[in-house]
Amino acid sequence: MSKYDHQYYIPFAPNTEDKLFLGVHKSKTGRRHRHFSKLNLAEGPMFYINNYKEEDVKANSRTPLPDVFIRQGFMVIPKPFMEFLRYFDIPGLQLFPAVYIDDDDVWHEDLWLVNLYEGLDCIDTKNSDIDYNPELWEEGDDYRVDKPSLSEAVLSQIPEDQRLLLKIKGVTPKHLYCHQRVVDFVREIGYTGIDFIKVADFKEGMQRQ
Repeated sequence: MSKYDHQYYIPFAPNTEDKLFLGVHKSKTGRRHRHFSKLNLAEGPMFYINNYKEEDVKANSRTPLPDVFIRQGFMVIPKPFMEFLRYFDIPGLQLFPAVYIDDDDVWHEDLWLVNLYEGLDCIDTKNSDIDYNPELWEEGDDYRVDKPSLSEAVLSQIPEDQRLLLKIKGVTPKHLYCHQRVVDFVREIGYTGIDFIKVADFKEGMQRQ
């Protein structure tokens, strides 16, 4: 296990009854939500909705809006969180304008998408649990990682301020990884809608338990 497995966390939406499943508003956003893709500001902000809006409206139910919206590998965050991250020179980090349209069609603006469009080749394949099937896997395919471990050799060469957020290249699922300093900031503010699992403790699937 790497020492960095104790310094990084993966963010998830709390797995509660009122969990909000974030979806892209396709009629207002003519773009797919792709990993490792830089967005063009000239095309306007990203628009998001409750993926289960129709079901919730029919049931006359309203999911409480969180401070932070989570979608695998991405976060939509409020302005103070954006300003905290903007202070650091994190390669490949794009803080992109976003709007959430709630179930009553009210627009919640001044939100920001955390988009890491550059991946970092920092998976420790020897210490990670990789679901490897030689009959299905071909050279160049992403590794299917059940339990990740972060490479000490790679991360030790990068200044800490430049790796407060990262996304691993060449693996799936494509999670976002947050340094302890980011986690401390979120917990100090008390933002809702976001939980963290330490990489050292994480195994794929536990976020849904």
